[in-house]
Amino acid sequence: MKPNQLKSCSSGSSPDTCSGVTTNTPPIQKTSPNGQSVENALAATRIPTTSLYKKDSPNARWYAARVTFGRARSVYQAIIQMDNANVIPYLPTARQPVCRIVDGKATIIMQERPVHTGLLFVNASPANYQRLLFESPKIPGLTPFYDHFTLSHTGRNSYLVVPDRQFDSFRRILESGQDDILIDQTQIPAYLSGKQVRVISGPFAGVEGTLLKWKHQRRVFVTLGPLGTFATGYIRTADVELLS
Repeated sequence: MKPNQLKSCSSGSSPDTCSGVTTNTPPIQKTSPNGQSVENALAATRIPTTSLYKKDSPNARWYAARVTFGRARSVYQAIIQMDNANVIPYLPTARQPVCRIVDGKATIIMQERPVHTGLLFVNASPANYQRLLFESPKIPGLTPFYDHFTLSHTGRNSYLVVPDRQFDSFRRILESGQDDILIDQTQIPAYLSGKQVRVISGPFAGVEGTLLKWKHQRRVFVTLGPLGTFATGYIRTADVELLS
C-alpha cells in the first residue's frame, strides 16, 4: 500500500487504535538537496549512505541513544540544528497502519512513524559523541544506551555501538519502501537458527542476516543486540547467497 492510500477500518478495530482526528500523510520528498533520489528513504531522515560518513569521520560509529517518550522527532531536529557535520542523527521510521477518522469514516492510513518511540541513532566519533552528551542538557530527553557486557578503560560500561554492517542491513530494511517488513518485536521468533545470507537482488539488496521461514515465507532477520530484531519482507531463493 502506498503512503497516501486509505482503506476502511474493519469492524474489529479497537477504540484505542481509531482517533477522531482528520489527517493526511504529507507527500514524500523525491530528491535530496544534493539531487540524490530519496524516494525510498525515510521521511524523517534524509541522510547519505554510511560510506559517505567515513570519508569525513574515519572513527565514526553508530551509537544508540535513548529519547523520552514522544520526543524522538524533536530531539532529532535539535541535533540537526546544531549544524555539526561530525554528528549526524538517524531517526528510524517505517510506514505503519494507523486508524483515523477521515470525512466521517474510520479508515486505515499508512503513516510514517518512529520504529521505537525511545530510540535514536547518532553517527559520530567517540570524542564527538561524548561532546554531544555533555551538551544534552540543551537537548532535553537525550541519554545514551550502555553496553552492559563491556567495560571502558575507566571501568565503566561503554556506550552501546551497533556494528556498521548490521546497521546498514537494518537501514536497508527500513528504507526498502516495502510494507510487509517485520518491526513488531512480538512477531520475531525467540531463537534465530538459520543460514547466514546476503540479499543480492530485489528491494532488500545488500541486507545481511539470518534466513528463516516466518509463516511459510522466507525472510532475512537482522539483530541489533538488545535493541531488537528486524526482518525483511518475502525473499525469493534466487535473491540470496550464502555467506562463508
